[in-house]
Amino acid sequence: MKMTRSRRIDIPNPELLRECLGQESDPMVRLRLLVLKLLAELPRSLTLKQICAMVDVPESTVYVWVRAWRERGYPGVCHPTETGGEPGRPPSLDDSDLVVLEALLEERPLCETREVRALIREHFGVELSESQVARILRAKLGMHFGKPYPRDSRRPKDAEAQLEERLITAYERLRAQGLSDEEIAIGFLDEASRRVTANTARVWHFGRGGIIKNTTRVKANTIGFYALVGESVQDFLPRSTQRPIAESLAAIRAANPGYRAILVILDNFSSHHAGEVAQAAQDNAIELVFLPPYTPDLNPIELIWKTIKRVISASFIRSLDDLRDQIYRTWQGAAPRCSYAK
Repeated sequence: MKMTRSRRIDIPNPELLRECLGQESDPMVRLRLLVLKLLAELPRSLTLKQICAMVDVPESTVYVWVRAWRERGYPGVCHPTETGGEPGRPPSLDDSDLVVLEALLEERPLCETREVRALIREHFGVELSESQVARILRAKLGMHFGKPYPRDSRRPKDAEAQLEERLITAYERLRAQGLSDEEIAIGFLDEASRRVTANTARVWHFGRGGIIKNTTRVKANTIGFYALVGESVQDFLPRSTQRPIAESLAAIRAANPGYRAILVILDNFSSHHAGEVAQAAQDNAIELVFLPPYTPDLNPIELIWKTIKRVISASFIRSLDDLRDQIYRTWQGAAPRCSYAK
């Protein structure tokens, strides 16, 4: 097979380029600097065309950025069409158009790319491709493209305030008993049932992108305590009834012996209100703080479950032991990160 080498594009002052990238906050300028950095460190296996496809930028535009960096350095990258000679083609939407577009989109915050494309055509008389629209939304307006997080219509409008008030009350009750904040662990508890047939991960592929799955009905009932202060705990339950959950509270206490009290934030699942669970909480110096109803979005452990589900969906799981091992390893990598609760 004949091998094709990627053409090396000379990018001067790569050290300055990296320094500028580290200090830049403007998303559009960061994109230009990032592309130039990739070109400066271009591996033989990666072509300019592939880099342009990765960031969804035409090759001709990248050459303009390269020339701007060579001729004027950082100021050139900030304003690549201001070369001192003939100006480049003006943008399809100028700054005032972008202000209007942002206001229109704030009135309808969930839009598909094709809908925004039609909106631009209707209000500005400009015909853009969907890739151009996506670049404008991402680089110019700082929007994100992804699945929206669903919220129950029955969710209280003041859910965050309710949770905050419950936490303040719990802390004040513990402080009244002589405990300092440093002696109180805090975290979120939840259960999930993970199955081998999960299929939520988005992956790059050629063709139709099929994946071989084990369709045997294998599932693992999992419980987790995601600690913000203290040690996280993960285990598997035979069922989500009050006795296994009560035993899980004892396991949380055993993992956090250095704290005089533990605040456990959890949802209103019926077993969480059961007598054995309440007794186990009392026996282990655990304060149960219940979330307002219909607010799974206030429990960041849900994001860890989603991470585990994505990993499972892109894996071939052979057995229950294999499934449990995958859940355990993913939990161990995710639970130490407080970013889920940010």
